[in-house]
Amino acid sequence: MADVFVSYARTAAQQARQVTEALKALGYSIWIDEQLPAHGNYSHVIEDELNQARAVLVLWSAEAAKSDWVMDEAERGREQHKLVQASLDKTRLPMPFGRIQCADLAGWSGGAEATGWRQIISSISDLTGVASPAAPSAPANRPVAQPAEPLLAVLAFDNLSGDPEMVYFSDGVSEEIQQTVARGADLKVIGRTSSFQFRGADKAAAHVGAKLGATHVLDGSVRRSGSRVRISAQLIECAKATTLWSDRFDGDLTDAFALQDEIAAAVALALRRRFAPSAEARPTDPKAYDLFLRAGALSLGGREQDRIGRTASGAEMLEQAVVLAPAFARAWAELALARAVLLRRAPASFPELTAAKVREAAQTALALDPGAGVAYVALGHLAPFGGYEERETLFKKALAASPNDPGILNEVAHLLRVVGRTREALSIFERASDLDPLYWPAAMSRADALHDVGRRQEALRAEDECLARWPDTPGIVNDAIVHTAEDQDWSRFDALVARARERGFDSPRLLALIEYFEHLRCPDPSYVERTLRAASLELERTGTVLIGQLLELHSLGAVDETFDLVDRASFAHMFDPDGPPPLGGSFTPAAMWLALYEPMRRDRRFVDFCAKLGLCDYWVKSGRWPDCADASVLPYDFKAECRRQAA
Repeated sequence: MADVFVSYARTAAQQARQVTEALKALGYSIWIDEQLPAHGNYSHVIEDELNQARAVLVLWSAEAAKSDWVMDEAERGREQHKLVQASLDKTRLPMPFGRIQCADLAGWSGGAEATGWRQIISSISDLTGVASPAAPSAPANRPVAQPAEPLLAVLAFDNLSGDPEMVYFSDGVSEEIQQTVARGADLKVIGRTSSFQFRGADKAAAHVGAKLGATHVLDGSVRRSGSRVRISAQLIECAKATTLWSDRFDGDLTDAFALQDEIAAAVALALRRRFAPSAEARPTDPKAYDLFLRAGALSLGGREQDRIGRTASGAEMLEQAVVLAPAFARAWAELALARAVLLRRAPASFPELTAAKVREAAQTALALDPGAGVAYVALGHLAPFGGYEERETLFKKALAASPNDPGILNEVAHLLRVVGRTREALSIFERASDLDPLYWPAAMSRADALHDVGRRQEALRAEDECLARWPDTPGIVNDAIVHTAEDQDWSRFDALVARARERGFDSPRLLALIEYFEHLRCPDPSYVERTLRAASLELERTGTVLIGQLLELHSLGAVDETFDLVDRASFAHMFDPDGPPPLGGSFTPAAMWLALYEPMRRDRRFVDFCAKLGLCDYWVKSGRWPDCADASVLPYDFKAECRRQAA
């Protein structure tokens, strides 16, 4: 017997799957017509499931309102007093269902805090007699605890301009205030990905405090008329819902930075905390500021596969902004990062971009504001891929400037994974996730790191959490497929592959990965031969071999052939500062530390491989060793072999 029977029209199948996955993640058992058996009478099966289910969830849409099947299922739920209704597109409900409460799921993207979703969970909980399980944002294994020190959530300020198009502006002003407050190390501020999820009735301080662990909330409103702006702000203590401070600030957009600094200083004073002041506020052109906010809104929206297009559009806006306002430090820093991302990920599409242009923007930003941490991240992306120490130095400078920035923390942790320091990376991913629980790159990277350090059950829970919260993010499904193949959990592997295909995730990288794991599951000598032949041809043509190909060959059993290729290959391109962009044609060495490749690490020849990638020199010179350097992990003296190679 299922807890919930889900009824929907075929045209809403994707939304139905999203709702179903979210309910499953909360612990409810679900029946949906995709589970119909190949045998038996459909109507009998549906009738049995309808009668046995504790709740009937009807997902209304224009098509559903015309469907006899949906109408019959809704009527059965109503008759048995177990009907729960949700509207996917605000369609007017047919009689008599229009007289019954219906939750609004129009435009729902999976957020656990949405009012309509909370109404559904509350109703299902009442009907099933089971208390609503914990929402994914506060997993049972990592409860949100009230911190001993102040933790501030800056919410998205309300747009009072009367123009819906101006939401980006009020969000941008809120983010600028958040950035200003967070500049110092003494005051921790929750990341905008999490805090900006709360809007409307969800902005109650007690609610935000319970969900994010915040002790204080900064909320307010923005009203803009032409070049004039009025910002109202209030600081609220979550525990007692007490307003500690409130004020109103008026000025021209040319004074926007001064207004933000003034608000940030007042917040810090109200909290009796001291933090490093931001760079001296300078007047800026209102048009430049507007372009800057629009570019920021572009970078935060859309799906991952559209990122290059959005980044390119944002870079164009930032180019215009710095022409209008040459002293606009944050615009220069964001421009440097946008250029670095385009140069790193799609150099062929932007031939006019050069490393010199990234450096120019970053150095301009730092000259205007030495605390512009994002500029250091951009410079870090320019370092040769094998320049681990150079990248680490630049990322540390970024972190020193912005110690509580989840994006910068994520960059630092990824570099640590590349050099094999996964346990250390895990602690930083966790810190980034604590500061911004709804920042999916840190959340999924935390699951990856948990898996790689052997904490499999925790990793599985964290992974399921990510799959439920961000069902349409290809990178999350990609990493989950890797984990299941490593664990040889082939039933889960098949389910995840089916999920990827249903959602149209068909990037060449993912398809190649699935093919590789299928052959790992059912060894095929011809596939190994083809892969070996391709690697050999690559070596003859370019003098090198992709790291991913070498890892695949070793795991498929071609052990001696793999190390022969390593011995013959050159990896000089990874150390050429004027060579291809970082990650150009190379598969990141971070994959070497996956549990799947432990047999390779146990072979003494693995150290020869590391030496060619410049890792031995880095470890010996820095004294910061990978996790596998522990004497009890490998059957040989890893550090001694690395020192021999470095010498």
